[in-house]
Amino acid sequence: MNDVKLTKYAPGGIGELCALSWPIMLSSAAGYMMLIIDRIILSRYSTEAFNSCFGAMQCYWMFAGTALEFALIAEVFVGQYNGARRYREIGPVIWQMIWFCLSLFVLFVPLVIWVIPHLMASNVARLGVPYLRIISLFVPIHIIGYGVLGAFFVGRGQTKIISVLTIFSGLLNIFLDFIFVFGCRVTEEGYIGIVPGYDLSFLGRFPRAAGWEVVRERGVVGAATATVISEIVFTVVLLIIFLKKSNRNRYATGRLGFEKNLLKKCLSKGSPPALNRFINSFFWAATTQVIAQHVTAEEFQGYGISHSIYMIFFFIIEGIAAGTRTVCSNALGARAFEIVPRNIRSWGALSMVCIFFVSLGMLIYPDALIRAFVREAGDGVVYGIAKNMLIWAWLVFSLDFSVNNLLSMLLASGDTKFTMYVNTCVFFCCVILPVYVGIIYFGYGSVIVWQFLVLDSIIRMIFFICRYRAGYWRVGRLI
Repeated sequence: MNDVKLTKYAPGGIGELCALSWPIMLSSAAGYMMLIIDRIILSRYSTEAFNSCFGAMQCYWMFAGTALEFALIAEVFVGQYNGARRYREIGPVIWQMIWFCLSLFVLFVPLVIWVIPHLMASNVARLGVPYLRIISLFVPIHIIGYGVLGAFFVGRGQTKIISVLTIFSGLLNIFLDFIFVFGCRVTEEGYIGIVPGYDLSFLGRFPRAAGWEVVRERGVVGAATATVISEIVFTVVLLIIFLKKSNRNRYATGRLGFEKNLLKKCLSKGSPPALNRFINSFFWAATTQVIAQHVTAEEFQGYGISHSIYMIFFFIIEGIAAGTRTVCSNALGARAFEIVPRNIRSWGALSMVCIFFVSLGMLIYPDALIRAFVREAGDGVVYGIAKNMLIWAWLVFSLDFSVNNLLSMLLASGDTKFTMYVNTCVFFCCVILPVYVGIIYFGYGSVIVWQFLVLDSIIRMIFFICRYRAGYWRVGRLI
């Protein structure tokens, strides 16, 4: 077996997977908490602000998720180059994806100005559009930090620096949220003020025609601003570390020239998962707007709360799946195939512990989590809706643990087209179509979203297990 040790533990074992995964879990938790804190604070601000923020985020991930899938393929390249000990080829891969992300500003600027106002349902657009505009404009910066530069460290098993920086940026976001959400004002004259009592007119006037008047005395602009500042700080600090002398010497991180063929290679492998993410996110965002228009505000808020609580725990899945992707990409780069099934047994064992842990929060003691989003948790309609949905959300979590780890293993081998076809077709047929028909034509509540997500996870898991058993991952090679 080739030497592909990333930690002091046995390759593919539980110890190695935990050592690689826990910093990513920690950083994912901090990253998601930035969004969750936005929602919690806005839920205290007003129900309209919470629902608008939740509706906007589904559209946001249509843009950010698609770009992120392109960026994350860099992690697979980094892992395989690292496993093959071709260290000097790692830096140029990162730079090609950085240039790609910066070029996305050409797309996102007109998208923010002309397209976003037409994406959201009318009853959440008043506050949702300004929020979505601000966070969407800085998607390329978010992707460079959390996607591309993160791939440089995660793909080589150096995950602690990501967790530390993400926690710091998360705390910064929370601090700025409290200042900006309750202090952000747009005056009658068109000036924006951050904290009452401070004159910030030097920042200039904001034309009322640009849509800023709809957020006068609302906190959505403050929440979006806090998130963007935190993302910029994270990206700048990580870029400085990426460019330090030791990394320039070992990984050629100073080799920042544009390399057409290398970029084309990265994008060709990244385009299937990115296309899959865009299609799924587009239909998901559209379905969310349909739900917002056809259910009561209380039910939509309950759905938003259950989704937010699910995301609180999703960091566990994402962290361990990232660890699996790192282990498998390095193993396949070194052609150490025996590590892959060992890794699968490891995350299978961890899943039992994690699912039990999550059941405490979602099933046994959900009151404290729901109470964070609603003022009257005892007998409120919103409380009852959210608590019922959490049962189904827990089932989705239990299945998604296996689905996402199998998906990471297949992506680490470069098997991107198959996973795209499965994810797109199954999601559309088993979630989007039945949910749309059920809500529009039969008047079902939004709980059916979670019910059909269970079906989606089961079917995708079956496909991925069959693909793994067929052994295609053994012949896949990116480098």
